[in-house]
Amino acid sequence: MLTELHLAALACYGLTGALVAVPLLRLPGGTPRGAPAVAAASAAVGLHFAALLAYARTAGALPLSGVAPALSSLGFLVGLLGLLVLWLTREGAIALVAAPLVMVLLVAALGTGFGPVPPGAAPGGPWFVLHVGASLLGLALIAVAFAASALYLLQHRELKARRFGAVFRVFPPLEQLDRINYIALILGFPTLTLGVVLGAGYVGLEVGMRRIGAAHLGVGLGAWVVLGAMVALRLAGWLRGRRAALGSIAGFAVIAASYTTLVLLQHGFRRFL
Repeated sequence: MLTELHLAALACYGLTGALVAVPLLRLPGGTPRGAPAVAAASAAVGLHFAALLAYARTAGALPLSGVAPALSSLGFLVGLLGLLVLWLTREGAIALVAAPLVMVLLVAALGTGFGPVPPGAAPGGPWFVLHVGASLLGLALIAVAFAASALYLLQHRELKARRFGAVFRVFPPLEQLDRINYIALILGFPTLTLGVVLGAGYVGLEVGMRRIGAAHLGVGLGAWVVLGAMVALRLAGWLRGRRAALGSIAGFAVIAASYTTLVLLQHGFRRFL
């Protein structure tokens, strides 16, 4: 059931992206053009949540410890935030980036394999749960900022070339995309900060540096520094519009590459084949 629910969610995420990718599917009669995408995204997020509940019931642990559960939980948060943007703006364009991101995370989780939870492998306690939850939410907000930035750059390129075709009709205005990027970064930094602080407390009070690994903490702190730099530059007015979009994409790429490298080094490449 766990795999089937993940596959069903994967299909619905794909449908969400497909509905937005085909501009000719705009419904007549004044129906909001984001409505079909909202319905598909709602189904995807609902099925994804059911899959995480199935894992928690089967494994007897929250889907926070281990590569596959953490990837699936991160994908769920990205999907949930994307659905929130869809619902608030009634614009489905964010799904063009968010849906593929979630699909990549789900494919990676399924490819890695959930499997049984080894005895003692799933740490518990409020420090761990809050640390991982805040960290994953912070990363999900960074992913939303990345999605808005990618759409901003594409829309900016089309407008600069004076092409007012499907992209111009389907995508939100540049100001709205820049606002989504700004809000996601502003919310993401304190959330990730909370995750880093709780992680330090978790290490100090429960497991110690040797068990958790210096590399894990180093990558988390590095992500915090990158995000903090982007937020500081935005608040100072040095990153706006196109430059803010480029900076967000670069920051997301650095953070994603760092976490991917850490996972591959700690768990081996063969688990992803």
